[in-house]
Amino acid sequence: MGRYDLKALQEDLKNELKNGITKDSVDRVKHLMSQYKSYPKDWEGKEFWSDEKYTRTLLDKGNGLYNLMILCWNKNQKSPIHNHANSHCFMKTLKGEVYEEMYKHPDVTSCGCKMEKIADNVYKVNDVAHITDADGLHRVGNRSHVEGAVTLHLYFQPFSTCRKYEDNTGRYTEVAMKFDQYFSDQFSFI
Repeated sequence: MGRYDLKALQEDLKNELKNGITKDSVDRVKHLMSQYKSYPKDWEGKEFWSDEKYTRTLLDKGNGLYNLMILCWNKNQKSPIHNHANSHCFMKTLKGEVYEEMYKHPDVTSCGCKMEKIADNVYKVNDVAHITDADGLHRVGNRSHVEGAVTLHLYFQPFSTCRKYEDNTGRYTEVAMKFDQYFSDQFSFI
């Protein structure tokens, strides 16, 4: 029996999610992502690094049902606090270590309120996380001063915009979700 590689994971995800997502399929997706052990040769050449910001590489459009992507976090890079537009977000650490700060949704009736942190998590290589908007908002980043980090993300349903929240006011702006590079056609990995 061969190693469970990224292509096999992709095929299993496609089969698992072809009819939508349920509580059981959330657990199965987490299990599948856990079964895949990070192997840099699987994603070699698909990394894209920037000194300005973390980057997003689309690997698979999942037949229009989900997006599978690799995110590269250079030293000391982080995302803003954001939501997931009512999507499920699965994240697996492939290289390095990333942190996640979770926040409560701000009270829309008050204004100018600092975002309230509810959890701090750290994910090492091969750790898998899952979040939905019902769980809260989050920020992900790489605190290392020495090395970059790489994560694998699956968003079910894919979304083209999300809300980015200001730390000190809780106000948000709607931002477009963009990719820095593509390794996907409509139906396949490459």
